[in-house]
Amino acid sequence: MKITVAVDIMGGDNSPLELARGAISAANEFRDEGLEIILVGTGDAISALPELPENMSTRISACFVGMTDDPSTVMKEKKDSSMVLACNLCKEGAADAVVSAGNTGALFTAASLIIRRIKGVRRAALGSVIPLEKPFVLLDCGANLDATPDVLSLYARMGSIYAENVLDIEKPRVALLNNGTESHKGTPLYKEAHALLAEDEAINFIGNIEGKAVPFGECDVLVCDGFTGNIALKLIEGMGKFMSKSLKELFHASPVATLAGAMTLRHTKRLKKRLDPSEYGGAPFLGLLKPVVKAHGSSDAYSFRSAIKQVMICCAEGTVDKIGESLQRKNDISKEITE
Repeated sequence: MKITVAVDIMGGDNSPLELARGAISAANEFRDEGLEIILVGTGDAISALPELPENMSTRISACFVGMTDDPSTVMKEKKDSSMVLACNLCKEGAADAVVSAGNTGALFTAASLIIRRIKGVRRAALGSVIPLEKPFVLLDCGANLDATPDVLSLYARMGSIYAENVLDIEKPRVALLNNGTESHKGTPLYKEAHALLAEDEAINFIGNIEGKAVPFGECDVLVCDGFTGNIALKLIEGMGKFMSKSLKELFHASPVATLAGAMTLRHTKRLKKRLDPSEYGGAPFLGLLKPVVKAHGSSDAYSFRSAIKQVMICCAEGTVDKIGESLQRKNDISKEITE
């Protein structure tokens, strides 16, 4: 199965060359799976690339969207940017998916307006794979700061399908992030969403979970509004960095501690790898007509390669089509009940 990914190598924290190295690694590793890559960047970035594998090509853009640019500029002042060009390649059928480490808001805007949403999706969501006790999908992580009960119900379906197809989890457990486990807890938004999710036979809804339970693998899909999700995501990232810093300080506190650190190094490395977000490489926008993954802004070559792998699996499993089919069945059932 041929899968072509338009890869925007501009706008990340690291150089376009570093991101291109990740794309080259993916192209070589997944050549036999049918992966082809179109690297999109400015003329200077493309001219600095090393020799590319046969399953890679390039497209040159006039400019790129910076991390500090207002997201709205992508469809106003920067319609000829690498991000827009990558999305247009997807819209025109030259590519099956898009990966970019650039400005999150700009990518969401460009993808929503150019690639557009699946029929029945009022708002696409930004999902993030969180590798704690076991990987789970958190959505929305910040694409939409507010939501309605219907929108949270939509997130639950999309996240469940993504977890099943990309993370290979059978009957993913779906939960609402709330301030209590009881069904009557939370704001009116979460109370109404709980009732909708409990009635949805297309998902494996297990109820509310509190923040303290999040790290311990109690769910496979964690649903919340974008404001709450973004805070949760940043808190998890911050705590990870805090624990890493604390362990380094602990193992350098004394000669005995240093010796203990050396003795447990193999286990420490294993834990670090398990919790490393670069193993997944980025966050998918769920609800669009084509797979789009926002790679981490700080992506190095390995992390960017992982983002391309994630979107490739999404294409191979037909995740977008499955989301569309699920929403169509939901609409058909609603019409039958109304009639």
